[in-house]
Amino acid sequence: MTDYSQLSDERLIIACRDGDQEAWEALITRYERLVYTVPSRYGLTQAEINDVFQSVWLALLKNLSKLRQPDSVSAWLVTTARRECWERRRGVDFERTVTTDAEQIISDKFSDDPTPEDVVAEFENHQNVRDAVKELDERCQKLLWHLYYDSDHPSYKDVAGILEIPIGSIGPLRVRCLRKLRSVYDKSSDV
Repeated sequence: MTDYSQLSDERLIIACRDGDQEAWEALITRYERLVYTVPSRYGLTQAEINDVFQSVWLALLKNLSKLRQPDSVSAWLVTTARRECWERRRGVDFERTVTTDAEQIISDKFSDDPTPEDVVAEFENHQNVRDAVKELDERCQKLLWHLYYDSDHPSYKDVAGILEIPIGSIGPLRVRCLRKLRSVYDKSSDV
C-alpha cells in the first residue's frame, strides 16, 4: 500500500496523470492551505476564496499533462491562485474606476505582493512549525493550539478552564512550551 504523504511532488503528479484518485487527494491535502492562503491575502470574501480554490485545482487537473516541472507544483499553484485573484480584483476595480488607467491600479495594488517563492517558503515554514508542535507533549500541544490556532481565540481564563489548570500557570507554561517548540524546530531545521 502506497503512503502518498511520503511521495515527492513529482511522483504524486505522475500518479495523478495515471488517474490515481488517492494521489490526487494527497496532492490536494498537501497544498490546500497554501492555495487558500493566496486569496486570503487578497482580501477576498469566503465565497471568492472558495471559488479561487476550486478554480486553481480545476486548472491543475486540466494542465496535469502539460506541467513541465512537476517538482515545482507548489509554485505553479501559487502563481495560478494569484492570477485568479488578480482577475477577480481587476473586475471589481474596473467596475469602480472605469476611467482610471487599469495598469496603474494593478501596479499600485499589487506591487508589494510576495512572490510565489515567498508564499511557498512561508507555507513550508508554517508546515515545519506544525510538524514541530506535533513533537511536543500533549499538554503543550493543547496549550499552543488554544493560544495560537483556535479560531475562537479563547482568553487565558477559557484556556485555563479547558486545560483544567490555574490561570496563573498559563503564562509560565506557555514560555516553557515555546522554548520546547523552538528546540524541536531548530533540531528539525538542522537536518
